[in-house]
Amino acid sequence: MRLRKLILLLLVAMLAAPVGMTSTARDDDDKDVSIKPGIRRLHPERERAKAIKKLQEQLSHKAEPKADPWDTSDEVWGTVDLPPATATAKVGTTVKGKRLLGTSKTADEQAELDELLNTDYSIKDYDLGPRRMTWRDEPVTATIDELMPYVTTEGDECLSKYVNRDKGSNEAYFIFSLHDGVPGPLRLCVQYCADDPLKYDELTFNVDGFDYVFYPADPQRGRLSKNLYWEMSDDELRPAHKDLVYALAHSHWAMIKLKGYEGISHVKMLTDGQRDDFAHILALYRLLGGKL
Repeated sequence: MRLRKLILLLLVAMLAAPVGMTSTARDDDDKDVSIKPGIRRLHPERERAKAIKKLQEQLSHKAEPKADPWDTSDEVWGTVDLPPATATAKVGTTVKGKRLLGTSKTADEQAELDELLNTDYSIKDYDLGPRRMTWRDEPVTATIDELMPYVTTEGDECLSKYVNRDKGSNEAYFIFSLHDGVPGPLRLCVQYCADDPLKYDELTFNVDGFDYVFYPADPQRGRLSKNLYWEMSDDELRPAHKDLVYALAHSHWAMIKLKGYEGISHVKMLTDGQRDDFAHILALYRLLGGKL
C-alpha cells in the first residue's frame, strides 16, 4: 500500500514538471504592443535606399511632398496633386509661387537668375568727355578764295600773313612751298627767342589736355645780342605726324613746351590767332592737292 502511494506521488510529480517549465518561458507575442521592445535594424542603409526610392515615386505623382521621407509606412504623403496632363508643366518649368520641379527655386527666383545670366556684361565705349584727336580725312568746307585773305607768300613759300619770321619772335606755324601750283611737303616751324639759351631738342604740344610729342631734326641756334639768344627748327611733316597736324588745326586751346637737352623747358600758350593759322594753312594745303 505504501509502495503504491509512493509510485502515485512520483507520477504526479513527473507530470507536473513540464507544465511549470512551459509557464516560465518568455512569450513576447502575448504582450501589449505598447510594451514590446523595439526591433533593431541590422542594415539601416537599406531603409534609407527604400525611403529615397519612395520619395522619387511620390515626386512623380505629387507636386509638394510634405511628410518625412524616412517614413516607410504605406500611407501616401503629400496633398497637392498636379494639374491634368494637358496643363501640366514639364519638369524645370515655372509655376508661380511654387518651387520648380527638379530645382530648389521658385518661378520668380528662376526668372531673376535667367535675367542675370542673359545680361550683357561686355564693356561699352561710353562718350565720357574729350578724347585725344586723331587724323580724319574729312572734306575741307572752306574755298581757296575764302582762305587767301589769311595767307601770304614769301618767294615760293605759303604761310599765314600774321606770322613774324624775325628771329627775335616766338612762333609755331605750318608752311609749305608751291611750285607751278603744286604744293611741296607740309612743314612745322618753331621759333624761340629769350635771354637764356635753351638748346631744345624735343617739342610737346598739349592740345585740349592731350600730349603730342615731336622731335625736331636739326634746330638752328644763334645770338642776337650779348643777352639774347634765338633758336629755330623747320621740319617736314610725315604720315606719323598726322594726328599732331589734325589736333593743332582743330584745337580749342593748345600750348607748346620746348624741352632743352639739359632738362630746362620753356612753355608758351598758343594764341587764338596762332591756332587759326594752323587751320587756315592746312585747309589751303589740302585744297591745292597736298597730302601727308
